Amino acid sequence: MDKTSRNFIVDNLLCMSAYWICSGAIISSLTEYYGFSLPISNFITGLTATLPILQLAGGLAYGRVSNPFRFLRLTNGLWRFFLPLVFFSVLLPHWAGAPLMVISYLLAVGIFQFSAPSQTTWMTSCVEKMNPPNFYPAREITFMITYTILYAAASLILDWADRTDSHQPGFVLVGILSAIMLGSSLMVLRQLPPPPSMPKKSSFFSAMAEPFRDKKFRWVMISNMVWCFSGMFIGGFAALYQVRVLHVSFFQIMLWATAANLSRTFFVKPMTKLSERIGWKNVSAFCMGISILSAVTWTFTTPKNSLFLFPIANILSAIPLAGLGIGFLKMQVYTSPEESRSVYLSMLSLLNGIASLIGSLFCSSMIHGLELISIEALRWVFPVGIAIALVAILLVLRVPYKEKGA
Repeated sequence: MDKTSRNFIVDNLLCMSAYWICSGAIISSLTEYYGFSLPISNFITGLTATLPILQLAGGLAYGRVSNPFRFLRLTNGLWRFFLPLVFFSVLLPHWAGAPLMVISYLLAVGIFQFSAPSQTTWMTSCVEKMNPPNFYPAREITFMITYTILYAAASLILDWADRTDSHQPGFVLVGILSAIMLGSSLMVLRQLPPPPSMPKKSSFFSAMAEPFRDKKFRWVMISNMVWCFSGMFIGGFAALYQVRVLHVSFFQIMLWATAANLSRTFFVKPMTKLSERIGWKNVSAFCMGISILSAVTWTFTTPKNSLFLFPIANILSAIPLAGLGIGFLKMQVYTSPEESRSVYLSMLSLLNGIASLIGSLFCSSMIHGLELISIEALRWVFPVGIAIALVAILLVLRVPYKEKGA
């Protein structure tokens, strides 16, 4: 594998590991520290899924800048600056730390999403010129190993903080850990080459309409939207459910999240092998089916049986990600032209963000209603996600994508 491909892999494993620990159970714990209500906590936790609505603006901006390389470096650097502030906000009094935490999280996630389509176009354009074997599986495996270690460390820190009532130093340590990873990624970012081609320049309305006129990509957009909508009732809510309803300790979260992440890492190669026989589209549908099984397990997980069902739900939630990330990216790349890819991907992310935002609002409203009945009734959020996810599987199977192999 060439140096450029290796550097993209190293940059990804460093910055994305730090980005994704600032989500899910860990960010849910921080919202609990600040005393946010369940609906507000669910909304904040769901920002990683709803803020992709900013990607269209980012994709269009990338097509109009005079210096695309400077744009890539600036936007990719900014979100890495704001992310550690989310945790360092606990150094301030609650009245100041709470708004700083929310603003920093909005800026970090927002700028990340704003830069995402141009960064993906940058990576795919540079890497596919070299055509390295198994780049995407290698990228997934190295990310998961690093993320698993980092998440385990952060969870152990927060478990210690819970047991010793040392929440403030606990979150500061997680912030330091995040800052080290992101600082290291900035050094790698400086070594990446400029994009090999300039983005296509077109009028605003022409750029907006192009992805919709493309029949192949249109099916990718529809299926992704429905999947993202369902995800707010399954994966998005599960992060909140385990902390605020099941009251699982961070040691248990760390233990079974580590097992789940290792399972995800282990299944990347089998999913890649399976794709050589049935194609990434069918692998994606198969993985979505496993996600539905995880949602069924979450539905029947209660504080009384969580010791047994919580590990199963976690592992079943993680295994599909071994194939979905690669499968969705493969379909997106192969159904979008290189010169317009940043606009195609940003339009897709905008629609995914809108679907996730609507899903998050519906889910938060449902949480509020069920909470009035009983805290145990909240588990009925998951069956709604199951029904919508079944529709998403049928839509993915209709994507006109024939490419096979990793």
